[in-house]
Amino acid sequence: MVGLNQKRGLSPVIATVLLIALTLVLAMIVFLWARGFVSEQIEKQGKPTDQVCKDVSFDLDYVQNGQEVELQIVNRGNIPIYNFDIKFIGGGSSSIVNFDFGVDVGGATDREIVPLVGEPSQMIVYPMILGNVRGKTVNKPVTCLDEGQSIKLTY
Repeated sequence: MVGLNQKRGLSPVIATVLLIALTLVLAMIVFLWARGFVSEQIEKQGKPTDQVCKDVSFDLDYVQNGQEVELQIVNRGNIPIYNFDIKFIGGGSSSIVNFDFGVDVGGATDREIVPLVGEPSQMIVYPMILGNVRGKTVNKPVTCLDEGQSIKLTY
C-alpha cells in the first residue's frame, strides 16, 4: 500500500514525449489555420492577375429580342479575354453562368444569350482571363469582377 508521501508520477521520459506530441499537434493546428490566409498566386505576363484585370477593356453592346439577348463584344484591351461570366439578376434572385467564348486582343464576337432566370431585369458581364499558377504548369481562369459591365433588360 502506498502512503500519502509516496505518490508516484509520470516518468520524465513519458512526460517529455507527451510535451513533444502536444507541441507538434499545436504547430499543425497553427499551420493549417494560417494556410487558409495564403492563397495560390496566379499570374499573367509575370504580374498578379488583379493588376492585369485592370488592363482588360472591352466594349459591350446588345440587342434584346424578347428573352434572347444578342451580345456584341469587342476586346479593346491588350489582354485576351478567355471566357465570360454573366450574372442574371431579377425577381429577388440571381445566378451566374459561365459562357464558353472568348475574344482575342482586337477581336470581336456576337453571341446570343438566353437568361436562365425567368425574366431578369439586369445582366452583368464579367470578363475572365487565363492565368498561370506560380510555380506550376497549371493555367487557371480568373474572373475580373471589377471590370464587369451592366445591361438593363426590359420585357
